[in-house]
Amino acid sequence: MRIVYFIGLLIVLSVIIVPIWAQDMDATPSPTPTEIPIAMVEPEQVILQAEAGTFLVGDFYLVDPLSPTVVLLHQIYTNRSSWEPVMGPLLGAHYNVLAVDLRGYGDSSKSINWHKAVTDVQLWIDWIRTDSGVLNQMVSTMGSSMGSTLAIVGCANDPLCQTAIAISPGWDYYGIVLGEALSVGMANRPTMIIYTERDRWPALGMPDIEAAATGPLTINMFAGNAHGMDVIKQYEDETIPMVLDWFVLYSKP
Repeated sequence: MRIVYFIGLLIVLSVIIVPIWAQDMDATPSPTPTEIPIAMVEPEQVILQAEAGTFLVGDFYLVDPLSPTVVLLHQIYTNRSSWEPVMGPLLGAHYNVLAVDLRGYGDSSKSINWHKAVTDVQLWIDWIRTDSGVLNQMVSTMGSSMGSTLAIVGCANDPLCQTAIAISPGWDYYGIVLGEALSVGMANRPTMIIYTERDRWPALGMPDIEAAATGPLTINMFAGNAHGMDVIKQYEDETIPMVLDWFVLYSKP
């Protein structure tokens, strides 16, 4: 009877102990995706005079004078605050950021002129290099919709601009055509495009954009018809890491 009892006790203990051991093995945490760094820095409001009577306003976020800077150019009917979804990740990745109001929007002067807006991009880049306090001369551009046109053309016009990211670009927005910028200005510099397959003007313009580009061109197409910052918001889990990886590759902090 004692032998039977002892064997029975061993069986009961094995039923209890073995599952606990197995549970500990299963509880070993599996690798998790890389977390997107998030940071917030208080901005400095910057006011530039483009020409007599025209003032441009932007917010400059200085993380580190030794880090490169990204210039953010918003889409029409919005302002610099529209970049909130990417602001924290960029700052967390240790980039300085300049988010500007295009002329005619936000706090900038209220007269829209897209050809002069191209020149405004260079004014902002020059300000970064001369008056912002940064020691790193590396500047990149990122734009949404009409701002994407300005990002590509503005980067193409500046010989030291590292790269441009364009969200929902068109071949010709308001008379600003991307042909020369892609074929000449960005010939030796990389450009990344993000758009959705049923967004009319980017979809129509993509064959011309691909044909004109002589430099490295990466195109990321998503499903649906979202435009501009709505693409970033709808596909945040993919687009934000995509943007950060791109800047790390071509404009390391």
